[in-house]
Amino acid sequence: MESLSAQADGTYELEKDNCIHFHMVDFVAWNNRKFDMQAYYHAPAVYVEMGGVATADVDEHIDAMKGILVDNPEARILQHYPQVAQGEWTAVVGHYVPGDFRLCTFARHHEGRIVEEYLFMRELTEEEPDPYEDEKPFVTITSPDDKLLQVAADVRPGWSAVIRGDELGKRSATFTRRESGEVVEQLRFAAI
Repeated sequence: MESLSAQADGTYELEKDNCIHFHMVDFVAWNNRKFDMQAYYHAPAVYVEMGGVATADVDEHIDAMKGILVDNPEARILQHYPQVAQGEWTAVVGHYVPGDFRLCTFARHHEGRIVEEYLFMRELTEEEPDPYEDEKPFVTITSPDDKLLQVAADVRPGWSAVIRGDELGKRSATFTRRESGEVVEQLRFAAI
């Protein structure tokens, strides 16, 4: 994992820009079915895992998104909370309607475009064990405690996010918020 991208003045411009771009992907492009905008914010060779299936380019990813709309034509993302950002990575929990459920997405950005993306479509209940809890982390990010990043992109301190598992369709994601070192909130997801 690369180090935080704080510049000499202590700002987190890369994290801020990546979060804003991801907001555009969901709140403007997805919610308004602007697939040309999806192509703008995703690299041509973007790798995406969604629902246990991998796509290797932006056209395949857009086709997969259009496939979701066949059964869910009213699907919209209403909110991103929490958001975690570190370096090239962002992770968000999207609040989705209709149906009022949550999913999460981890995205790696490079030069303003998403180059890698992992979607977790099923939230685990409190009673449900994480089948990949003992697997080595695949991606781990922690949000910095930065007031400007919080104001500009709603990235709040105390949150971290991790993907576990190293096989397509066999991954889990956990978002954890800590205060004074203690876990105070946790959201867990499975790829399928």
